[in-house]
Amino acid sequence: MNKSFYNNSMWEGSNLKLSILVPTRDTVYSHFAYSLTQLYNTTREIGIDTYLFFDSSTILLNQRERLLEKARQVKSEYVLWLDSDMMFPSTTAIRLLNHNKDIIACNYMKRTNERKSVAYTDLNDWNSWLPMDIKDELVEVQGVGMGCMLMKMKVFDNLQKPYFEFTYKEDTQDFFGEDFNLQKKLRVENYKIYIDTLLSKDIKHIGTFAF
Repeated sequence: MNKSFYNNSMWEGSNLKLSILVPTRDTVYSHFAYSLTQLYNTTREIGIDTYLFFDSSTILLNQRERLLEKARQVKSEYVLWLDSDMMFPSTTAIRLLNHNKDIIACNYMKRTNERKSVAYTDLNDWNSWLPMDIKDELVEVQGVGMGCMLMKMKVFDNLQKPYFEFTYKEDTQDFFGEDFNLQKKLRVENYKIYIDTLLSKDIKHIGTFAF
């Protein structure tokens, strides 16, 4: 493990509060459970005041709104969104925090036969998905799935509820998800969304396959 994560002055004498937010159904993958346990322990060991919140229900919009409110109640400065079908290193939260960005996420592959990622440089062009190749450590995008995303709580200060909603796109006859709609609102507030391309290489999207 890179010692610079532990020696970073960002952690010295701070009472940094982080809430890990997980929307889920009634079950989670065992690989996710293991990854989450290691991440939680590693983050707390470094001295970060870490909270973990699950919301097990069926309507994703409600889940995200409720989870965010829980983070607000404990006065978290950061939230780390994790989907329960992800695998990630124990240092994920620390590495994302280390960038000190308002919004930073990991890219990962969709669970489809068509090999595309969940990050896009242009939300008006579904062919603008970001390859997993590493060119620069940080790449700015217009939108990315929230399966592994760190945000500063302050980004919600000027937004009106509901923060999360679905909208229909007439031109492509499909829907913008709650993740892209939120990020569209944040871009209007001049927030930028970054991808950590190095960490993204270690992020896996768990799926099922019938043999």
